[in-house]
Amino acid sequence: MKFKFSFQNVLKHRKILEDLAQRDFQEAQSRLYEEKNRLEKMKEEIYLARERAFAKTQEGGKTSPFLSQAYDFMSGQDIRIENQQIKIQECEKIVEELREILRQKAIDYKIIEGLRDKKKEEFATEQRKLEQKKADDLNMMRFRPDNTGEKKR
Repeated sequence: MKFKFSFQNVLKHRKILEDLAQRDFQEAQSRLYEEKNRLEKMKEEIYLARERAFAKTQEGGKTSPFLSQAYDFMSGQDIRIENQQIKIQECEKIVEELREILRQKAIDYKIIEGLRDKKKEEFATEQRKLEQKKADDLNMMRFRPDNTGEKKR
């Protein structure tokens, strides 16, 4: 007799839900990573602009239009960085929410999986008992005394 778990469909469904939650979580983490990389790139651009502006001032171009453009760029970039930091905070919040959902889905799956394992173990124990009983019955029939008082072989 083969083991059949009565909640197998529920187990499959919960595994699908866990997998979907895992995918959503991974996508959100990927987006967060992209946003953080974008922020780092913005910071690097400001650093390079400051270095170029410093190099221009060393050349003696203090009134150069390049310096005002660099200043305008850095001011605009500071605003973009602030907005990017807000985006990152929102992404982090979403990632944490999805992490919690994933954790709950994993727990739900583990509960049913644990129940399946317990039922499977009970089934195996019951099967061993039945097999032992059959073996005992066969042994009893094999060595049962007949009418003459002798054992059959």
